[in-house]
Amino acid sequence: MGLGDSFALTFLVGGGLATLWFAVVGVVYLRFRPVTIHYDLRWPVLRDGGWILGGLAAIIIASLLTEIVVSQFGSGSATNISNAAAVENPVLIYSVFLVGNLLLIAPIEEFLFRGVIQGRLREWYGAITAITITSIGFGLTHIPSYWFGGSDLLSVGVWGAVVSIAATGFILGYVYERTNSLLTVSIIHGLVNTIGIGLALLAFL
Repeated sequence: MGLGDSFALTFLVGGGLATLWFAVVGVVYLRFRPVTIHYDLRWPVLRDGGWILGGLAAIIIASLLTEIVVSQFGSGSATNISNAAAVENPVLIYSVFLVGNLLLIAPIEEFLFRGVIQGRLREWYGAITAITITSIGFGLTHIPSYWFGGSDLLSVGVWGAVVSIAATGFILGYVYERTNSLLTVSIIHGLVNTIGIGLALLAFL
């Protein structure tokens, strides 16, 4: 079956390649313009658990508040590419997406956005400005996902989702600055996506 025969297969292959491209961009940039990145690859301790649970709770609250505020301006669909692809086979797509999220998507996105981009901007402008700029960019890079999902990019729903993702990025950036641990924010990111994937799957069942 070719890529053109299945939107789901296109999503899995294309999404995987896009994620790996993020990794390549980050590695190549570091090769020529080194940035200090705090990977903190060790077994998590109790303090890390507090940051993970606190970060997860903060993101959930921020997402709910964003949804409440955005709903005051109207409504609109915000279907991203993963939800659109899952129509063909939700259990398979979301299962593969879940594994890919934990092993690739969350770690690689945190490496690029919090490690490389935020790390460089911190050197130039300080932590708060770096977190703000990076989180906005983090939100905006998700817009193509909604375009491929067939959403109206001018809809309230899509921009509400982008704001929510940017808020998530801000919280992740703050946690990274406080913990100096890319591992911690990768775990939080992975858990947030896991909850989203789980809820999306339940909606199909």
